[in-house]
Amino acid sequence: MKILFIFKMENFLAPLGPMVISAMAKQQGHTTYLCEMNSSDPLERIRQINPEVVAYSSSTGESKHYLSLNNRIKESFPHIFTIMGGPHVTFYPQVVKESSLDAICLGEGEYAFSDYLDSISSRRTTESIPNIMTKFSDSYELRDLIQDLDSLPFPDYGLMYDNTPMGNSPLKSFIVSRGCPYQCTYCFNPTWRKIYEGKGKTIRRHSVDYVIDSIRKVREKWPLSTVKFYDDIFCHRADSWLEEFSRKYKSEIGIPFFILTRADLLNEDIVKLLKTAGCRTISMSIEAGNPQIRNNMLKRNMSDEQIIAAHKLCDKYGINTFTNCIIGLPETKISQDLESIDLAIKCRATWAEFLIFYPYPGTQLGDYTLAKGLYKADYHKMHTSYMFASELNCFNQREKNAQRNIAELGAVAVVMPGLRYFITKHLIYWPHNRFFIFLYWLVKMYVIRSKIYVTRTNLIESLKIYIRSLRQEMFRHMQEKVT
Repeated sequence: MKILFIFKMENFLAPLGPMVISAMAKQQGHTTYLCEMNSSDPLERIRQINPEVVAYSSSTGESKHYLSLNNRIKESFPHIFTIMGGPHVTFYPQVVKESSLDAICLGEGEYAFSDYLDSISSRRTTESIPNIMTKFSDSYELRDLIQDLDSLPFPDYGLMYDNTPMGNSPLKSFIVSRGCPYQCTYCFNPTWRKIYEGKGKTIRRHSVDYVIDSIRKVREKWPLSTVKFYDDIFCHRADSWLEEFSRKYKSEIGIPFFILTRADLLNEDIVKLLKTAGCRTISMSIEAGNPQIRNNMLKRNMSDEQIIAAHKLCDKYGINTFTNCIIGLPETKISQDLESIDLAIKCRATWAEFLIFYPYPGTQLGDYTLAKGLYKADYHKMHTSYMFASELNCFNQREKNAQRNIAELGAVAVVMPGLRYFITKHLIYWPHNRFFIFLYWLVKMYVIRSKIYVTRTNLIESLKIYIRSLRQEMFRHMQEKVT
């Protein structure tokens, strides 16, 4: 069978899920294709390929683009099976009843999608497949979590890298593990662990050799000068896995890399091993500068002192730092958002993002906003990016305007602390405008390309990156259109 994956590219990093699923489909003898919505007409691509299945993977926010497109596909090609996987359908499964999708794939989708393809090709019913839900399903069952991640095939990197500009980008992402044990209320992981209770260990990790081989396979075919490991938490401790990784990555790969972790996990033993391996940047989220909000509302359970100490430790070893802060949290004040800027400045973070809170389904904080009447669930209107305007009704327009400005100018204040007073006392209350987006973009591109990733490109490719990134920032910060 022919399977067409449809994807809307709005950043520089390729999603891993569709690439692994494509690899498994190819193992079954199927043929896979990709259509990138910004550069190709999906309906014309369908006419050219004539696929039996169209597949999407989506988070909340971006799903509206795929669902709108799916309506047009089903009008013109009613015989095609359409299916969506990813976080949105996993935590909002009723979307299969509300949309023109034929089915959704919940949770880990590799083996579920394979079974779905087998059922379609043999004309069997798809209703009883674990992790699959159709319009005719009243419930669903989840299969056990995949315990041996190395048993999965290497991702079909060519699906994305041969069909989008991401193939030419010298920055590429990899994931070495799955699962997170923490209780952060804005995150889906606590709900994920709950729905998978009794179905295997949620924290799993690839072997070091699998990770090294994955990177090597990509480097053999596409430009690669910086690796981004996109795990929720790259490492929890300085264990034998990290020791082996540090040794083999340095000798066999030897290019700078970026990881994510938590400030309360980082210690000198971990930092030494990461530095030896070639780590350039460590991302540790502050999330909220106000300790009560951070620990009571968000359940981050870490102190200012721990956060500052972890950043200083990175400073000591010459590792850049990247932090995220959430602003516009339910029933909070602008003054509390500004505390996040101040803590990021105290940490001397190399770069900081200030992301506006969105009440995603399946998260404790998202459910809280619904229960309190702070948000009416309408995910079809939710922006793809969390740097647009707050969806909550507990803020007035002046506050929402200030939040949008903080999302841009907060990062500028962290990089140039001398502007902090003028930004926080004056500029954030000015009407939101494109110049603030442009200023944010200028500062971001300087820091990202000179410190955070430091990718090597020629002049032509650099110009393409700048143009593409500016377009993407405008998309992230302005009202989006759904076709």
